[in-house]
Amino acid sequence: MENINPEIIKALTVHANKIVAGSYEDVDKILSLTDKTENSPELAELAETFGMMSVKIEAREYALEQTIEELKKKNAHIVALNTIRVQLSSLFVSIVLLVSSYTFALGVLASEFILKQHFFKIFTRYPIVEIISVLIIVRIMLVSRLSLKDFGVTFAGWKRSVAESLIVSTAFIGLLALFKHWVCVHHPGVFKENQIFSLSYFNLSYVTYILIAPLQEFVARGVVQGSLERLLDTKYRGFISILVTCFLFGALHMAHSLNLAVASFISSWVWGWMYYRQKNLTGVSLSHFLVGNAADFMGYWTFF
Repeated sequence: MENINPEIIKALTVHANKIVAGSYEDVDKILSLTDKTENSPELAELAETFGMMSVKIEAREYALEQTIEELKKKNAHIVALNTIRVQLSSLFVSIVLLVSSYTFALGVLASEFILKQHFFKIFTRYPIVEIISVLIIVRIMLVSRLSLKDFGVTFAGWKRSVAESLIVSTAFIGLLALFKHWVCVHHPGVFKENQIFSLSYFNLSYVTYILIAPLQEFVARGVVQGSLERLLDTKYRGFISILVTCFLFGALHMAHSLNLAVASFISSWVWGWMYYRQKNLTGVSLSHFLVGNAADFMGYWTFF
């Protein structure tokens, strides 16, 4: 040990103190002392040990910093998701209460006593109740601070949405036409006319339906189904959100008639599936409008 260089010992001591302080900037200087031709084997080995220790500690600290950064990001993501879930929960409860009130309002307006009152006829001829309900929903959405895109109000992917809508609607209308043809052949008299389509049914409701269909889809698919799909934490959340929405959509039409409620429940499965795939209201609103009016031209609405 007679070749011990005090400068090397001092350098190692200084570096050790820097390691304790979390500084690794002198690692290269320490590694330069590992040359056994210039220093004793003991000092060279000691310098190499200090150098490797510094490198490993620095690597571990870097990995720890990366882990902490990832945990911070994940925590921020969890906090954001929790905030959205709380907002969606509040929104969903508000919507359910509103829909229930809406159903009661339609039931009251359809009662015999109300129908005899001239003042209330305006509520049955025009979609005033629907418009008021949608305005309340929009207000609730604004308070929730969620974007319109979260409720399907977006034109992203609208071309694909419209294309799928036209295909599905054509198939749907075709099935309705075939069913009517079969009924007219085997059970004549069920429909008032044997022709598949009849323009005699045309009235103002065909025009206003271009507003009613999107409004109903906005509430049913955009708000209820979309909120449920985000709230549920299960493998089958898509199916469950569609199922619940179908029952709710059918119940909304119960005030008109049981037949309309059943028809709405069945058709809601098609539009629920479309919205689950497309995540925008363009296609489902178009399909709702086309199928609804086509069914009316074929005389199906006389059963509702």
